[in-house]
Formats: sequence, C-alpha cells, structure tokens
Amino acid sequence: MRATTPAPARRDADADAPTLRLVFLPFLSRSHFGPVAAKAAAAAAAADASAAATATIVTTPHFAALAPPNVAVHVAPFHFPGGHEDFSLLPSDVSPAAFFAAAEAALAPALADAVRGSSSAAAVVAVVSDAVLHWAPRVARECGVPHVTFHTIGAFAASAMVAIHHQREGEAPMPDAFHAVTRRAARGNEEAIAHVPLFRAAEADSFAVVFNSFAALESDFAEYYRTLDNGSPPNKVFLVGPSRAVAAAVTDGGERDPILQWLDGQAARSVVYACFGSTCGMGTSQLRELAAGLRASGRPFLWVIPSAAADAAVTTEKEERASSHGMVVAGRWAPQGDIVAHRAVGGFLTHCGWNSTLDAVAAGVPLATWPLRAEQFLNEAFLVDVARVGVSVREEVDGDTDEDAEAVVVTAEAVASAVGRLMGGDDDAAARRARAAELGVAARAAVADGGSSCGDWAELMSQLRALHRHDTEAPHARS
Repeated sequence: MRATTPAPARRDADADAPTLRLVFLPFLSRSHFGPVAAKAAAAAAAADASAAATATIVTTPHFAALAPPNVAVHVAPFHFPGGHEDFSLLPSDVSPAAFFAAAEAALAPALADAVRGSSSAAAVVAVVSDAVLHWAPRVARECGVPHVTFHTIGAFAASAMVAIHHQREGEAPMPDAFHAVTRRAARGNEEAIAHVPLFRAAEADSFAVVFNSFAALESDFAEYYRTLDNGSPPNKVFLVGPSRAVAAAVTDGGERDPILQWLDGQAARSVVYACFGSTCGMGTSQLRELAAGLRASGRPFLWVIPSAAADAAVTTEKEERASSHGMVVAGRWAPQGDIVAHRAVGGFLTHCGWNSTLDAVAAGVPLATWPLRAEQFLNEAFLVDVARVGVSVREEVDGDTDEDAEAVVVTAEAVASAVGRLMGGDDDAAARRARAAELGVAARAAVADGGSSCGDWAELMSQLRALHRHDTEAPHARS
C-alpha cells in the first residue's frame, strides 16, 4: 500500500467522534475513476472534522498511478487479454462483459482485504463504490460494513433510466419531469436500462446513494430518485459535487500549458472549445466535417482530439495548427477544467459526458451538445430542455430519427449553425449565457465551506458515524 500524505490539521469540534475510514472503489475507466478519486482526496484533505475521513482507493496498478497523492492505494493485480486496462479505451471487438467479469475477479477480493485491513474497534469503516460495480455492496455486507453507492452520472439521467424501465414494464407512466426524454435519448441507453433491476437491487444493500452533482442543478431529480419505488431502495440520497480532479496546468518542463498560453491571446468569451471525450467515436469523414464546420463558423476555436482519433484528425487538420482559425491539440492530455474556466472560452462543443458537463457548468459556460452514446443523450435532454444552457447540434440533422446517432454524419453546415447559435449575440444566446453563469456561481458555492454539497457530505459522514455509535451502544442497552 502506498504511503499517505498527512492531511491538514482538523478542528476539535468533533474530537470524540470515532475515526472514519472510507474505502473507495472506482470502476476501471478514466471517466469514472476521476470523480471518485477526487472525492477520496477531498475527504482526506477536509479541515472540518465533520466531513473528514481517512481514505483508501482500491484499484489496479494502471489507475494507481493516477491516484491523488494524499490518498492511500490498495493495489489489485489485474490481467486482461490484450493488456487492456481502461474500459473507456476498450476496442470494439473486445467483450465489455468479459472486462467487467475480470474487474470483479480482481477487485472483489482486494476490496475485502482493504476493508478488513482498515477495521478496528475505534473506527468506522465504510465502502464507497462506483454504481456500476453492482457486486460491491455484497462484499461490504459480507465484511460487516456499510456501503455507499457513488453515481458518476447525474441524478436526471439515473432517474430517467429508471422511469423508462418502469414505463416499459407497464409499472408506471413516464412522469412529466422527463418530458424532455426523446426516443433517441432512451434508445442510447438500452443496455443500461436493461440492467436497471440489477443496479436497483444492489442499491437495496447500500446505506445511501450519492451523486456527483449539486442542489441548484439537480435537487428535484435527486428527490425523485429518493422516492422511486416508495423510497426503497434507497431513501438516503446526497448531492456531493461537482467532484473533479484538479491537476496543475503545466508541462513537464514546468511551463504553463501552451493551450492556456494560446487562450491568453484571445478575446474574452470569443473561443469555442471542442472536445468529445477520451474515446471520441467519430470516423474520419465526420472529423473532416467537424473541422470544416469549425472553420466555417468564423469563430476562433480550440479543438482537443483524443489519441484514438488523433492520426486521422492531424492528417486532416495539420494546416490549422499554423492558421488564424484556431488551435488543434491531438493525442495528448489537456487541462479541460482550466480551459473551460479561461476567460477566453465562450462555449463548449461537447459529447455530453457528465464530467465534461460538470466542467462547463462549474465554469458557467453554455454548451453545444453532440451526444454519441449511453447516457450522453439523456444529459443532452437535460442541458437543452431542462437546464436550458445548451443548443443541440444534431437537431440540425436528424431530429428524433431512429438511425444510429454515430452512423449519421453531421455536416459542416450543421456544425457551423450550432456554433453560431451557441456563440451568437441574440436574446436566446444571451439568456443561455446568463443561466449558465448563474449555475456556475451555484456550483462553486456548493463545494465551498458551508455549501450545499459540503453539507450533504458532512451529513452522510455523520450518519455513518452514528451507525457505529448505535452498534457499540446496542449491547449495553440489551444487558
């Protein structure tokens, strides 16, 4: 186990409370690992005793290298055919089910070992695991400790999937709250919707559920999730975000990232930032249309392309690197949180992954939405029709089509039109910017001292400690 950097000194207000030891278990995907690891780091560093805990992350050697320096790591050996270690980078011809099974085989015994190694009579031990690891509550129960389910998606998307499942099973009509969920949004989540009973059964073994979100954004949908199935499971739902990893935006040589240096020279709110996550999922023809659309928009742009698509994109857009149109960054990590928070960025063209969504919301930046898979379609419905801080790119193309979203090439004209609506100066664009700015203020306040997310996390920690007091006092009450 890696040595832990000492946490800051804590106040003595809760000095008599038992030590709280949290064992965090993220899924083996960078987009899932980041927010769970960030919450572990925040818990370990909390100066307020009511929110503080010692933290351990159980993960594989690949992800151990990405763990925060102030969090201990319990490393689980992991071997998968082809040497694949990150689910988000899994080739299309590799079975996702096989990867999930291998992850369980590696992580389940390691989780049990970490929990038992953390246990003591004077400490409260609890497991906090990614919601997709449906077997983790069982391991926690077998170890005799409480379990908390951590959703790395939003409360709207999670609730919508349950509501869609209930509607299809004839158990309940679609609630009015999900009027924005279209057929395409539902279809993009078929596999997850099919597994709703499995995940809900796992949550029945959880003490509580937390979402990487905040009250001003999703309190209504967190309450809806809490009351689903008459509140069982679960009846304890907490909003504890935005939880995101914070990395220094410097190069290996200690200089400020060239991306940020380029942004420094751009006018305020003039740049559209385009990025579609670590896997992208676009073919060469779509990348070319996207490049042409960004040029045709007439706006300066920053386009970050993941390594999976870098070769095709660099070949297509090599000339853009030296042009006045914008900047293309291919095949390397980029400091997204710092990018969207930069004064020069006025809009974000995104695949609607929840981490990217929260980065934009926390920075108060409106979005042009272009979902590609999974719950991204639900996130688009939320951003465009509920929060009203986004414009849809694909509505220029296919509306509510039954075609596979990734199979339909979005034209350069549609891209340019969406960017124009996003960055424009009309009343609709101004209203989106105003709403985005308000949410940005609320997001930052939620994770500041006394904020709603800090309060939810502290309340959860208090309830976990109360379980320990109840368990230790019960024998005396019975004697």
